[in-house]
Amino acid sequence: MAARSFRFRPNRRNIAGFLKSEGTREVIEDTTRRVERAAAAASEADGQFRTDVETGDKRVRGAVIGDYSTNDLEVSRAALLRGLDGGRGGD
Repeated sequence: MAARSFRFRPNRRNIAGFLKSEGTREVIEDTTRRVERAAAAASEADGQFRTDVETGDKRVRGAVIGDYSTNDLEVSRAALLRGLDGGRGGD
């Protein structure tokens, strides 16, 4: 008996709708805020990060942007990396 092969065809319209949905935005925003809080707590400086969440044409995206309280890029980068660990979970 020959094996039957199946072809997966994603429903791109539904995927695009999911990636821009309000529920997805809430998850992205909550996670981004957790990362920001964790990075601020981990910073060796004052931990002044900026958070940006926007819904674009294709998806929702979230960003935590560098520690504005220091000019030391290594301090900012280290806090952001620790913030990523702190942002895990909670979903």
